[in-house]
Amino acid sequence: MTADEIRECLERGPLFDGYIVKHGFVSFLRDYDLVVVAVASPPRRPQYRYRFSHVPFAIVTTAVSDETWKKSWADDYTNFQAWQRVGSPPRYVWGVGYSVAYPGAKCFEDSKLAREWSSRLGKPMREVQIKTNGHDLTLIFHDLKMEDLGEANESIGV
Repeated sequence: MTADEIRECLERGPLFDGYIVKHGFVSFLRDYDLVVVAVASPPRRPQYRYRFSHVPFAIVTTAVSDETWKKSWADDYTNFQAWQRVGSPPRYVWGVGYSVAYPGAKCFEDSKLAREWSSRLGKPMREVQIKTNGHDLTLIFHDLKMEDLGEANESIGV
C-alpha cells in the first residue's frame, strides 16, 4: 500500500471504533495481525484482518487504570458468564473477548522510531499507535495488507 492508502485504511477504515478480537504475531513471527469486527454497519458484522508486515518492534501496554486492575483482578472477570453469575459488578470485564479501538489508530511515517528502524533495515518503516479501551499498541512496520474475512461469528461475544 502507498503511505496515503495505509493512513486512510488505519485512520478511517473499519479499525476506527471497531472491535479488536485478536492481535499478535503470526506463526512465522515476522508479521503482526489484528482481527477487527466493524461495528458501524449493523446488522452486518464484517470482519477484517490487518496484517502489518516486517514488524521488528511491538509494544503492548495496558490502557486500564491501576485502580480498575485492582478491582477487576479476580478470575470472575475473565469469563463473561462468570461475571454475570456474580451479579455483573461494575468492573472491567476481561472476558468480553474484544477491545474497542477508540480513538483508534494513528500512523506516523516520520517518527523517531520509524526513522531509526528505516536506517537499521534499509527499508522504509512506519509507526502505528493503536489505542483501545484495554490495550495500547505501538508497532513499527514496513507495509500493511487488509483482508475481508467475511461475517464475524457469534463466538466473539459482540
